[in-house]
Amino acid sequence: MTYNNSVLVGNWAEERLKNEHEFKIFLRKRERRELLLQKSRTLFSNLLKEKSLAISGKFVLYGYNVQVVASDIPAKPKVAGAMQKYGLAMSILVRERQVDYMQNISDGCLMTLSPILTPCCRNSFIIVSAWDDNKRGDQMKYGDEFLLQAENYADPKAPPLYVRYAPANAPEPKDRMPLRLSAVRDSNCRFTTVPLLPCDRLEGLGSPVETGARLIIKNLVADKSLCVMNQNWMQTFFGAECGVNCANYIDIHGRNTAENIFTLISDVETKTKY
Repeated sequence: MTYNNSVLVGNWAEERLKNEHEFKIFLRKRERRELLLQKSRTLFSNLLKEKSLAISGKFVLYGYNVQVVASDIPAKPKVAGAMQKYGLAMSILVRERQVDYMQNISDGCLMTLSPILTPCCRNSFIIVSAWDDNKRGDQMKYGDEFLLQAENYADPKAPPLYVRYAPANAPEPKDRMPLRLSAVRDSNCRFTTVPLLPCDRLEGLGSPVETGARLIIKNLVADKSLCVMNQNWMQTFFGAECGVNCANYIDIHGRNTAENIFTLISDVETKTKY
């Protein structure tokens, strides 16, 4: 070609100036760590940073980190000849469109169920008593009211955030996920645990909750059990994940099905009790 953008006349000069301007903008964003790649790396570093759970022990304790795991749900589709893995951990989700202005957990983040079971910032929560924030080290018992608090490790001075169930006034679509983080601490943030089998619920009320025990987690305001939205899988920034909601799944015998069965894991070596 006789002419190109190195020629300082006409449209070639405009094209050269445009390229120089875009390159300067790129360098400025790189220095300020405003590039999407850099923000994505920061997001992964903040949310997937591994953390320790509670101390090794038999019971769930107030003031320590736990994981809320749907223990009876397959983590991935079954592959012929491969061992099936079970367990989905309730996790905090930052969507792709939010990465540009959000690199950490914040008010309004949705909750999902993820097959990533390694304890990290996005899938570990502090068990907080609904009546005494300073309670620490005491055993949590069936029937106690508690909150699930998310901790922002990137900003220790940030206000605490809680898992909150926001029920809709009108009939909600099946794919709506009403569980999300909230800075508002109200009755919708309160949960309780009950034994899995109906025959054990009256006698088990007031007994300590064992870590890894299969149980039912209920939201007190809605009087509905935490459940897996098994038909609502989505592709997220962290891979394929499943929705989570509050609804009762009961079989013909009056027992909760696998969608309602959860465990509270406070030790990475804890195994689900069957």
